Amino acid sequence: MTFAIQHRPINALDTNNRPIYDSVDDLALQIVYNGSNPQYIGFARPGSDVNAPVWKIFLLTYTGSNLTSRTWPLNDNGVASNDYEFVFANAASYTYA
Repeated sequence: MTFAIQHRPINALDTNNRPIYDSVDDLALQIVYNGSNPQYIGFARPGSDVNAPVWKIFLLTYTGSNLTSRTWPLNDNGVASNDYEFVFANAASYTYA
């Protein structure tokens, strides 16, 4: 038996069981686009301020319209990190590796 895989994010639900559309599972989602492609993607707890250092961020790089890499910003120790320690409003100013 074969099952189709659903490639949809699962939105968090509010107290009335309605989807919160800027969320994925139990996380808030922020996206900055470069033209038609998502470039910076960030996750944090719902309600998080984009200026607070509570975001997990990654950079998507493309060749044409083909996604070629996903990289993480360097933290204060100079290590690429996927922890919730970055400011989403500063996504473009981080160095990624």
